[in-house]
Amino acid sequence: MQQQLDQIRIRLMGLGGHGIVFAGRLLGMAAAMGGLDSILTITYSPEQRGGWSRADLIIAKEMVDYPLIDEADIFLATTQQAFNLEFKSLRKGGVFIYESTIYKPTIQNTNDYVIIPVPATEIAEKVTGRRLTMNVVLVGVITAILEPLLREEHIINAIRNMTRRLVSWTHQFRK
Repeated sequence: MQQQLDQIRIRLMGLGGHGIVFAGRLLGMAAAMGGLDSILTITYSPEQRGGWSRADLIIAKEMVDYPLIDEADIFLATTQQAFNLEFKSLRKGGVFIYESTIYKPTIQNTNDYVIIPVPATEIAEKVTGRRLTMNVVLVGVITAILEPLLREEHIINAIRNMTRRLVSWTHQFRK
């Protein structure tokens, strides 16, 4: 996929608390570590609780000149609601990734897309003992799809960098 496109447009969407924004930041930071340009746009539903969040990420070899995504190359949805709202934004031939532990979408014209079901919550619970890390499992799937444009080592360094800052920030408040 990456050899065919000047830029990759990724739309991540799910329930607030699923780590969608964190996943977008991880992917963007990893891209930057690999010498690529990236821009992240975050949107939230108007509900105060129980709403959705969306992270649109553009990764490019050259400077990104327009931050909005009309048509995604990769669309990841962790809930049926996210699928219902945004599947239409995935281009024909694009990659659709969904969290298969939570839901199973009905897709018309399945031959028009690459469809990847991932039991991310189940995998996260088995590997880390924490369901909350399912977003990182999904980041791993996206990384594998985009390799060598996006490299595993950059994702690992981005995770270390972002979690180190979080640990440092929480220690300030425990003193």
